[in-house]
Amino acid sequence: MDTNVSPKVGGQRRSIPAHPLWRRYCYILLMAAWMGGFTFYALIVIPTAERVLDSMRDTGFITQQVTRWLNLIGAGALLILLWFLAADWRTQSPRMRFGMAATWCLMLLTQAGLFVVHPLIDRFLELQGHKLHNYEQFARMHTVYLVFATVQWSAALLQIWLMLMVWRAQDGEHFGCVGPFSAR
Repeated sequence: MDTNVSPKVGGQRRSIPAHPLWRRYCYILLMAAWMGGFTFYALIVIPTAERVLDSMRDTGFITQQVTRWLNLIGAGALLILLWFLAADWRTQSPRMRFGMAATWCLMLLTQAGLFVVHPLIDRFLELQGHKLHNYEQFARMHTVYLVFATVQWSAALLQIWLMLMVWRAQDGEHFGCVGPFSAR
């Protein structure tokens, strides 16, 4: 199976090698799984669980378990993203390198924040009997957690946009076009 992309440019057929195409495909799958999963969970699963269980507190005990997995997935995704960024580093303009590195660092810092805050929130939850202790402190820590998660989600969306711009510039250069975000 030939995975090269071969459009005609100026009467000549030019080809993008398969390995960048596979990297792009894997990047899309990774971000879809990580951030798409987070988005689906936040928008659909949590409100649905609150309606079905008729309890925000009981839903919180489910969320406590699921967010552990989301955090582990996030840590793994960040390691893989670092490899993706390194693979395309030389082909990016300095402005794009800065944007890609900044969004990755922001996602890393917020992921670290999520790992730090999660056990602090856990201290207020007692699984036996689904008890919540010291609601005011819990609510403050939960708000901090939500801020970290929202900033991370926003940085991921920005990075996806920047990655699309990087790919556009790479394709334009490969096919003889030069744009404002090309590496030249």
